[in-house]
Amino acid sequence: MVDLCVKAPHLIMGGFFYFSHIKQKQMANVPKHTYMDAVNKHMVREFLFSFFKYSAIVGLAGPNINEYIKWCKSKGYKDIEIWENTYEVAIHQLMNINYPVRMRFGNILDAEPGRLNTVYDFDYCVTARYMTEHIKKFKDNFIMTFSRRIKDVETVKTFFKARKEKIISSLQSTHPFNHTYYDTDNGSRYIFVNYHDTSNMCCVAKIK
Repeated sequence: MVDLCVKAPHLIMGGFFYFSHIKQKQMANVPKHTYMDAVNKHMVREFLFSFFKYSAIVGLAGPNINEYIKWCKSKGYKDIEIWENTYEVAIHQLMNINYPVRMRFGNILDAEPGRLNTVYDFDYCVTARYMTEHIKKFKDNFIMTFSRRIKDVETVKTFFKARKEKIISSLQSTHPFNHTYYDTDNGSRYIFVNYHDTSNMCCVAKIK
């Protein structure tokens, strides 16, 4: 049995949820997956987000929505928009959330690109092979996380082929951990970094 305490009404319209505060008092038989012990993931996020100083974020919250929102707020993000494409996960998030947030149910590919003062944080569960439409659409200020079930060289090649950019230089760095800067023929700069926690993952962030 679920007992929800609704502090303010929430609107459901065209796949759009807006609510000010919903708190779960009791919920049974719900998996409690979390990345709270994913030390390397958090180190990578801290590093990559240090390149972005904005007030808004559009992202995928993952298995622990409150952890994600709390972290975003700690980095100064005031306008938080969360997307979820799986109905069961969206309901679980809705019933567990402890913070004001704007939430959309649907494919993150439908998110509006190019917003001012906004960073896009897309933590995918698949390889870059299946995300070429997403890679094409979002032009600036993003961090995309992919599964490393393919080799890093294929991830990098797939990523820049989808964006129709050519790498003109690369620079490897070991601080604070191994990562690579890529500069491309249109003046853009990216960071590529891989890590392992719950699984092998990698991130590509566009910082210029």
